Amino acid sequence: MSFYTSLTGLNAATAMLGVTSNNISNVGTTGFKRSRADFGDIFATSPLQKASSTVGQGVSLKQVSQEFSQGNISFSSNALDLAVTGDGFFPMRSADGLQELFTRNGSFLLNEQFNVVNSSGQRLMAATVDSTGSANINERVVLTIPQKTSGDAKQTSLVSLGLNFPADAEVITETFNRSNPATYNKSTAFTVYDNGGNGYLATIYYVKTANANQDVPFNKWQTHVFVGEDQVDASLVQATDANNEKIYVNQYGQTKPYSLIKDELTTAKTQLFSLDELTAKKISQAAEVTGAAVSETNYNWIEGKARASLSSLLVANAFSVDVDGSGVPVSIDLSKLNSVVPASKLITGDMIAEEATNQLIKGFGVTRTSGSVTGGERYGMKVLFDAVNKKFVVQSGTTGDASSVAITAVNANATTALGLTVDSKLTESVATRGIESTPAVAYGSTPTVNTATNFKVEDINNDFIVTVDGIKATVSVDVGEYSLAEFTAALQTKINSMVEVRTDGLTPKEINGVKVEFDPVKKAFKFTSGTTGSDSFIKISGEPIWGLSAVEAGRGTTSTWIQPTQHIDYVNGTPQPKYIDGEGNETTSSDGYVGLPAWSPVYLDKGELTFDTGGNLVSPVEGTQLETVYLAGGKGALTINIDYSASTQFSSAFAVLSQSQDGAPEGDLVGVTIGNDGLVSASFSNGSQKSLAKILLANFSSPVGLRQIGDSSFLTSAASGKPILGTPGSAGFGTLRAGATERANVDLTQELVDLITAQRNFQANAKAIETSSTMTSAIINLRS
Repeated sequence: MSFYTSLTGLNAATAMLGVTSNNISNVGTTGFKRSRADFGDIFATSPLQKASSTVGQGVSLKQVSQEFSQGNISFSSNALDLAVTGDGFFPMRSADGLQELFTRNGSFLLNEQFNVVNSSGQRLMAATVDSTGSANINERVVLTIPQKTSGDAKQTSLVSLGLNFPADAEVITETFNRSNPATYNKSTAFTVYDNGGNGYLATIYYVKTANANQDVPFNKWQTHVFVGEDQVDASLVQATDANNEKIYVNQYGQTKPYSLIKDELTTAKTQLFSLDELTAKKISQAAEVTGAAVSETNYNWIEGKARASLSSLLVANAFSVDVDGSGVPVSIDLSKLNSVVPASKLITGDMIAEEATNQLIKGFGVTRTSGSVTGGERYGMKVLFDAVNKKFVVQSGTTGDASSVAITAVNANATTALGLTVDSKLTESVATRGIESTPAVAYGSTPTVNTATNFKVEDINNDFIVTVDGIKATVSVDVGEYSLAEFTAALQTKINSMVEVRTDGLTPKEINGVKVEFDPVKKAFKFTSGTTGSDSFIKISGEPIWGLSAVEAGRGTTSTWIQPTQHIDYVNGTPQPKYIDGEGNETTSSDGYVGLPAWSPVYLDKGELTFDTGGNLVSPVEGTQLETVYLAGGKGALTINIDYSASTQFSSAFAVLSQSQDGAPEGDLVGVTIGNDGLVSASFSNGSQKSLAKILLANFSSPVGLRQIGDSSFLTSAASGKPILGTPGSAGFGTLRAGATERANVDLTQELVDLITAQRNFQANAKAIETSSTMTSAIINLRS
């Protein structure tokens, strides 16, 4: 039996030698995992045998298993080479697509179908990803690297140009002709793309059309755009404010953003207004009735007439005036001139106008009642004598189309002598006289008295020096205790009791309508005149306790307004007024236009660039929108917006500071990157980047149980368990390193030692067989 026992030892040593030789031979095989021979002793006995006296029968090879320890990392220049650092196998699909394989060999390349494969044609499997790079492990595909983008061409819709226009450029008035460089200042060119990725040369020509001046403080450049040989006109673009809100204009040229007037907008047809054409500034006027010219032969109102010759005119009810439709007119009594003007003094037109003015101020300065009608207070009315045209003029107290004035009754002598007749100037619904002017306003400083509680007015601080519209007086508030409201009301009453001091007996000018308030924001007293316009004036001076020791005088302002001018295009010299329909479309048809709505949109001039005197772009803020250009050959259409927001106009030379556009052609593959997490990204020549897939790793509950099939590949078995898939770097899985491979985990020194051991074992077992053979021969020779 010893012969056969030693024979098993020879077989075991031969197997060990074979495993070691296999390890040594694969020391350069990428991803190879060292094999190990596992042996077991042979021991056989029967139930009736005594085990302690039974001799073993040799050794047997139990299994050849792999050691899946980490191999060293070797770097390469192939971006598709991959090495797993840690646990995991690459999931592969056999060349025929029928088998699922696993390997640590990360030497990959592209086949003719641009699949990522190994040298055996096995294809690498990967998970699909979404736009964020997140993997769907349940949806696995063969990893494919496209050589061109497909469907990634992008049509140009936005071009961004940052240019510097030279401030000293010459203004060109000659008609633009792209063939004549003398008709434009500068030009730029770039490529735009349609949705198929086809490129077209776009050229923009720049013509300086206006320098800034006192009336229009803006520099203007006109743009002319060509795509290929086709000129592309700019679309109509609504003007916006600094907050990028669309702006609208009313009939007085006042502009407001959409958010403030959105509830007043309608779809009514309106005129087309250009922002640059809102320049027709006008001064607001009061409503006025003008009498007929008076015969200088009969009534020379410049030199004057003797009182005795005017007895029929100087009567109690010469004429009556109503203002703003109060319903209670004021009658002008000229009899006072007859009673107080000396007989030797001539009565002039200015004297009559002044007397009538003061009577109107006095009459309208109080609430009046006529039957069931109550007339409210009005301020600032005037009667003027126009010495140039020899006419008397009656004016309402305020400017603007909301004011009105009417001569409601005139006696015959006033008609003859003053040229006045029953007449009126009513309110206007169409912009005619402008808007209301502003009153004079004066503010004090913060008073030292505590206005939150009652306070005392004493004889040392109750005097106030007040000047209103040329009348100056010292007013005194009664000594006593006041609340804030009581004090302002008392001071207001005192100021509105001021009267012009006259010694000629004629009607003095009175002060009416002044308002005294306490401004809670400024924490100061506020004084507002009753009259409006540039003739309005108010100033007050009082003790420091009231914050009135150094009050700056307030002056009113006669308002100005802008009459919007309808934009007109000229076609072959023929004017064509432009309108905007209810859908915002430009048209030359006036059908359906019945007048201006409350608010109309304001537009920028087509293709025009406007810079302020500081060289900053004023418009267009949102860019120049071009009309749709239809491409030759039915290749589609382009609708492009050109953004000039980064452009300037400085004294330096013309320069392209920045230039970009959002279109792109189809791109060729220029590079592939694989992240440590397995995300595969491709870069293309059109600048696009695309996440293709995410390489997965597979792990097993018992990798030793995998079935080795060669080419460093394995199949699953019952012993290994089913594959567990996951992304590199997640729990239980190693990471990937691109441009590297994992070398065999064979330790050559150890293998050589094992080789010597196998040789020694073989020799020892051979010696045992030799000894057994000698003993057998000795026994056979006993017979002789």
